[in-house]
This record gives sequence, C-alpha cells and structure tokens, in this order.
Amino acid sequence: MSDILSQDEVDALLSAVSAGGESDLGGMEEAPSGGEEEAEQEKALSLYDFRRPDRVSKDQMRTLQNLHEGYARQYSTSLTNFLRTFVEIELVSVDQLTFSEFIMSISNPSCIYVFKMDPLEGNAIMEINPSLVFFIIDRLFGGQGKPSEQNRELTLIEENVIRRIVERGLSDLKDIWEHIGVFTPRIETYETNPQFVQIAPPGETVILISLEVRMQNASGLMSLCFPYMVLESVISKLSGESWMSSQSTATVETRQVLEHEIDTLELPLAAVIGKTKLTIRDLLQLKRGDVLCLDKPADSDLSIQVGGKTKMAGKIGLVGRKKAAKITKIIEKEVPGNHE
Repeated sequence: MSDILSQDEVDALLSAVSAGGESDLGGMEEAPSGGEEEAEQEKALSLYDFRRPDRVSKDQMRTLQNLHEGYARQYSTSLTNFLRTFVEIELVSVDQLTFSEFIMSISNPSCIYVFKMDPLEGNAIMEINPSLVFFIIDRLFGGQGKPSEQNRELTLIEENVIRRIVERGLSDLKDIWEHIGVFTPRIETYETNPQFVQIAPPGETVILISLEVRMQNASGLMSLCFPYMVLESVISKLSGESWMSSQSTATVETRQVLEHEIDTLELPLAAVIGKTKLTIRDLLQLKRGDVLCLDKPADSDLSIQVGGKTKMAGKIGLVGRKKAAKITKIIEKEVPGNHE
C-alpha cells in the first residue's frame, strides 16, 4: 500500500470526519463529533502570559502563605506590646508579579526599607503605607494616634523611630523563617522615592506579600517584596513536603543557635533555708531579737531553686569567705508546695 493517500481517499476521510460516520478506509474508528472535539480543545488549552511567567509553583505559593500567616500573628503581638494599643495584622495576599509592577503600585513619597537576609544573595523590601507610618509616629510621640493630613517625607527623628518598628518586624521574620533555615535580616538602606529602589531588573519575577495592619483609629498596608533570585536557593524547601517535615524537625543550624542561646542564659539560683507562716498582727509586732521557727530541722537539706522552681537539695556552708551550697540530690520532679 502506498504511504501517500490519493485525493479520493483524502476526500473520503474529510467527509467521514465532518459527518461523524465511518471512513471507507479499513480499520479506522469512528471520529468524534465536532462538539466533542471543541470541548476537548477547550479543556487542553489554558491562558499563559509570557510577560509574567509563573516561576513559583502553586504548592510553593501555599507554603509562603502559611509561613506569613504565622508571621502576621507574631508581628501583631510585637506591635501591640510596642505601641501599647491593640494591633491586628492579617495576610491579604501572596502574589507573583514583575518588579516594575510592584514599583508602580507604591506611592511617592513612601516608607521603603531595603533589607538583606544573610546568607541569601540579593535584597528584599519592606514597604509601609505613609498613612500607617504617621499614625504610629503620633502614637509613639504621646498623641492619640491620628494620621497626617498631608503625605510628606519623614524627618530624621521620625525615620529612626520607624526603623525600630522595621527592625522588630525583621526579627519576627527571622523567627518565622527558621522553618526554612537560619537567616540574619539587616537593613541596608532607606528610601522614600520608589523609582530610586533598584533591587531587581524591571521584568524580574517577585513575590509580593501584602499585610493589612489594623488599629483602633487607623489601618494601612504593609508589603514584603522578595525577588525570585533571592528565594532561588531556598525555593526547593518551600514545597509542601519540605514544609511539613520542617515543622517536626529542627535544622542543624537552628539547633546550634538554640544551644548557644541557652548556654548564655542567666537564671536566678536560691537556697531556701525554710518557710513559716505569720499573721499580719504577728508580723507587725516583730522586733529585733525575736526568733522565727521554720518548717525544717536545722540539719535537714535545703531546697535549691532555679528560676523559682525546686530542682535540687543541698547543704549550706562556706567556701573561703563566701557562702555556698553543696548539692546532695537532684530532684527530677518539683515537689508541690516548694515554691517560695
């Protein structure tokens, strides 16, 4: 049989397809109808914008969303304590767009802090809406918390005040990102004009995390912008599987940081000779020379407390000219009623 169809065979094939019937050619199955073929084509086709390629998968975007929902809760607690007023922060969206689109969405002037997350390469941005900035400044300077009537650049004093807010936010960001690795965020520069901020090419894909900050008399948006080249080295750790495993196991770097923090932690240590109870009347009548009877014999072990909790027992004595306590027993569980 010839590999090339004749004109009659081509016409017969086309008529069979359009009519939905069988072809005269042997062994050919029934062709799908026109409606079914169009439906299959619609299912197979999907819109794709070559100007905005999706370089971060949906799974990784969901991980980023979960990550920064926790960041919003932690940072809201920090700002509540710092501003002495209730602050609620909610994650609005996690979007994928180009750097030029992000820059065009920022007002001028604005409050833009460029920061670096060592050891990651490149810089990221924390941007705070000006109306929110002036509300925070008025609150910290003793006012009731009123937004500014006009949008202007910050003074040097105001900039230093907001810098403390941003540093606290970066500290919380470090804690949240420990699920991915150990990073050290630090502020690089401060800018008011978004056109002067060039941390990535205009067409570079960036991840924009939008947060809404709500307080009693004001609300505003705060944004975190991470260029893809910053996240490229850790993008594999943002998958759902890696995220779930990081929730249950700590990284070696995180464990080392925690051990270092614990090693340098100071706790109060006290040796409790004994306790007794007095009425207010007896307490007011105490004078020099009175004797108080404690609840322990003179030769019994003392309760040694660490951070207010009984952890050991020991004998009191002297080392040179200093008072000391010799540990005689380790108490695994705190004995009820041994609190000071």
